Amino acid sequence: MASTLRVWRERRKDCDLLILENGRIRVTTWPDNGAAVLGFEDLERGFDVLWKNPIVQPPRRTLLAQPIERNSDLFDVLDGSWFVSLPIGFFPTEYFGAPIGVHGEFRSLPFDAQILEESRERVRVKVVGRSIRTPFVLERTWELHRDSYVLVWDETLSNRSGQARPCAWLQHPAFGGELLDGAELRVPARTIATYDFKRQVGSQIKQGYRGDWPLIPETASGGMRDCSKVPGQGSGLDHSVQMTDFSIGWGCLWNSRLHWGFALRWDEQLFPWAWSWADAGGIQDYPLWGQGHLITLQPSTSPVGAFPDLVAAGQVITIPAGGSVRTRLLCGFTNQPEAPWELAAP
Repeated sequence: MASTLRVWRERRKDCDLLILENGRIRVTTWPDNGAAVLGFEDLERGFDVLWKNPIVQPPRRTLLAQPIERNSDLFDVLDGSWFVSLPIGFFPTEYFGAPIGVHGEFRSLPFDAQILEESRERVRVKVVGRSIRTPFVLERTWELHRDSYVLVWDETLSNRSGQARPCAWLQHPAFGGELLDGAELRVPARTIATYDFKRQVGSQIKQGYRGDWPLIPETASGGMRDCSKVPGQGSGLDHSVQMTDFSIGWGCLWNSRLHWGFALRWDEQLFPWAWSWADAGGIQDYPLWGQGHLITLQPSTSPVGAFPDLVAAGQVITIPAGGSVRTRLLCGFTNQPEAPWELAAP
């Protein structure tokens, strides 16, 4: 395919999108809805690596006019895109007087968008989201070079308040489609862990477990599940695990049959954890009704936990008063399942 480097705005099904393309990949983003990445397409092979939730297509951002319970403020709009979770991790909580829903406010904030550069060699765009219920501002720059399969992703999180504030920061890409068939997660992690809900939640794997990646005990069989293997579609499997003790911040969804994969390279010092949820029809009730087939790889500053518990345990980062934290992420398609990309400073 001929190299065509361009960036443009497009209105599609009431969504104002911002799209980057170079002939090899096309990245479709939705600034008005958390600057979510709706699509990350391999144009040469003809597939999109991001999961599309069949229950929530086309994507929507309006909650149903019903009681907001059992994480429905997330599941009502969980379209399958790549969003950011800030600043509380997963569980709904109160942040210094403000109620915050599942995965935080930023996943649904409108972001301002600006095209910074459109040249023969690269395109660059910037999106900025300003929180209402917390003092944070997130500035993100996406950069795509000619003939590259890799998107350069810089983020700066700033604290507008006069006091240092705690934060749990998580990237939440969900992968689906053709690449999943027979794929595996290649990650240089030593440890696997699960959260202990301290109650029955119907988990297929042991709660509160910590051991060697990638094996974890199953609750029904007592055997060990290999969480590096993507469950086959319709297998009825579902699990949510965490990885840590990374030698390098790297993870690749690798398909040996295609000899092709999708990888993330991140700063393992700032993001020492990575969460992974896999579902292949294991959630028969709300919110997936047996129709899931996805796996996530989510670099995180923190393990899964209630935000007050994370703060008490020192498992969050702190953004200085009037200060900021910067980081860089690389993501894209690769023919190498091990870490080939250098992570220069943002």
